[in-house]
Amino acid sequence: MKHYILLITSFLYLLFAQTSYAQLYTQPKAEKLLQSYREELTSFRKEHPKKRNLPDAKFFFFGMGNRPKMFYKDGRIISLNDKRVIRRWKVKSALIVPSEYLVHLELQDGRAVDIQEDETGVYVYENNLQIILAESPIVLPTFNDKKFPLVLRTLHHELLMNIQEGKPLANALVYTKPWFKSAAIITMALKKTNNLPLIESWIKGLNTPFDRNNNAGYAEADNLGQVLYMLSTVADKKHPLVSKVLDEADNFDKGGFIEGRTADMLPHPVYQTKWLKFGLKEMQLPDKYKIPAQYDSFSSLIWWDFQKDYVKGDQVDDNLALNSPQYVWAEDHFFKQNKGPISAREYPLTWEAEVTDLKYESLGIIDQTLVDLRIAPTNAWQAAEMLLLLLE
Repeated sequence: MKHYILLITSFLYLLFAQTSYAQLYTQPKAEKLLQSYREELTSFRKEHPKKRNLPDAKFFFFGMGNRPKMFYKDGRIISLNDKRVIRRWKVKSALIVPSEYLVHLELQDGRAVDIQEDETGVYVYENNLQIILAESPIVLPTFNDKKFPLVLRTLHHELLMNIQEGKPLANALVYTKPWFKSAAIITMALKKTNNLPLIESWIKGLNTPFDRNNNAGYAEADNLGQVLYMLSTVADKKHPLVSKVLDEADNFDKGGFIEGRTADMLPHPVYQTKWLKFGLKEMQLPDKYKIPAQYDSFSSLIWWDFQKDYVKGDQVDDNLALNSPQYVWAEDHFFKQNKGPISAREYPLTWEAEVTDLKYESLGIIDQTLVDLRIAPTNAWQAAEMLLLLLE
């Protein structure tokens, strides 16, 4: 009899537990959350009025951190890995609420479905059931103590969406390898939100001072400091790559500072020396270098240190600002200004366009217009720069 009662009790508990998963959001609640996000975004744009019109492709990514990447569009959840349709519905209406990592569906048959991502995984809530699409832990701060918490939540999503198999990519769809320049800023943001474990293995596994991702595959002098900084977040000076970096730094030494080419194939001695000095400081290593007193168009990209070591000159031009807005957001942080552009869409807020040798054709699964215009939706470097600025 006791076993029978226990069985009935367990059944009722499971039934109640499943039912509690059943509809997380009513249509009015989802609409209210979306309206709150829209109102905050409007306030944000009053302070940051520059914008770029992105293609009107209504979709939403799921799979933050090292989870499998997928997206919702037109009543389907599609895997970005193998283009497989994971689930499909006949949809009457859909609400995408970026700040809640939520897509709320009203179906033609009268049912409702929620697709949502949280700190534990990606889930579909349908027919009184929670269906697991992916699970692995991440940290998702609410940012409720900040001025623009909902915008920050969305930016954090766009940052985490581009972690692919432990690698910090600028965009997980069009990049195949991390660039150390962007990876270092992404590392700063992940450290700030306690998500550094997502890329810890990748950092510890670094074995070369240069990413050699540019067209000619040459060694970029700024990579040296970026590698030292990233290593400092998860390792110490005994890491085998540290000695290689120091040896390479001697090869770029121009008499107290370093100078070489960087991503634009131009010398940026101030920027490159600042990165090296910062990396040495974070790794607690001796520093024999001095920042040269000359104008360098990349000097203001380093806003977190050496701000007094700046010689006035031109800022980022409008064309670069619209295609690679992360540079302007870094300058905003340095100069305490509001010139950085944001997407005119509710989602995504970040992007990158017209970069040489990226796999823009892979964006066709989302929308062919993205391929034609060579615009990659979401950019982890821009998201990181914006997030780090807004957190201050």
